[in-house]
Amino acid sequence: MAMYMKCGCLEDGRYIFNWIGCRRNVVSWNSLISGYGMHGFGSESVQVFEEMIKEGISPSIITFISVLGACSHAGLVDEGKRLFESMVEYNVTPRGEHYACMVDLLGRAGHLDEAVELIQSMHIEPSPQVWGSLLGACRIHGHVEYAELACSHLFDLEPRNAGNYVLLADIYARAKLQNQVDVLKELLEEHALEKVPGCSWIEVKKKLYSFVSVDNKNPQVEELQALIGEFVTQMKNEGYVPDTGSVLYDIEEEEKEKILLGHSEKLAVAFGLINTGKGEVIRITKNLRLCEDCHSVTKFISRFTEREIVVRDVNRFHHFRGGVCSCRDYW
Repeated sequence: MAMYMKCGCLEDGRYIFNWIGCRRNVVSWNSLISGYGMHGFGSESVQVFEEMIKEGISPSIITFISVLGACSHAGLVDEGKRLFESMVEYNVTPRGEHYACMVDLLGRAGHLDEAVELIQSMHIEPSPQVWGSLLGACRIHGHVEYAELACSHLFDLEPRNAGNYVLLADIYARAKLQNQVDVLKELLEEHALEKVPGCSWIEVKKKLYSFVSVDNKNPQVEELQALIGEFVTQMKNEGYVPDTGSVLYDIEEEEKEKILLGHSEKLAVAFGLINTGKGEVIRITKNLRLCEDCHSVTKFISRFTEREIVVRDVNRFHHFRGGVCSCRDYW
């Protein structure tokens, strides 16, 4: 059941859940709640939680992590607050993971002041996960001040985590603060830290293929980029403007657009289109968060080619169908 839910086969997962009947336990309920949540069905996740309570099953620490995470990805702020406050009723003491979910919930929804207030009110020391949730929210909303606050803690708690430096640099770049971007690049070099490259994987005919962003060694890259370039040209005719904000190099816009063409998920999508049959679902896994530009391009491709594309990034699943994503552009 957990496998079906994680793979996005929600109907099959629910069928197994119903089939096991009286043998259900808190683990099976958690799998259902988590599965709906990671695929963007937050309301269904909360509904399953309520069913669980009616069945007399006591929620666990994991249950609340799953349902709060579901609320976060679906933007269910009021539901998330209610569930967080109800934890005491079930003798579950909030841990760092629960606070991280709440900071993520509030931050994604744009309630950054409230997210910071929650962190300051914590009865335990905020973990890197909590500060990381705030930093991620600042990346979404472009809030420089709170991003610097989060990183002032993260750089002490996780001095070897290059991702925090890169994320802050990304926020600076989008705010047109190139001097600060350059300072962070120097810090990365000074501490011998390397940015984790974007990697995407796709399985075709029982063989796994991997792609790395801006990969000049792969002989197929030129062909794949050319295909993506054709889609981008058509998108521009419909008013699309490439989102180059995530490119940290101080170069011309045209060069930034070329870098975007080499993002690993775009290469994987192009490879899937070339090497799979018409109507076949394209399934991709990515090691980082899906960037805004790749999200926009994949939506267009799903509509133009009439193909379903499923991308599992570091945070959640994205189901692209007919130019629409299951995350409703909220991720």
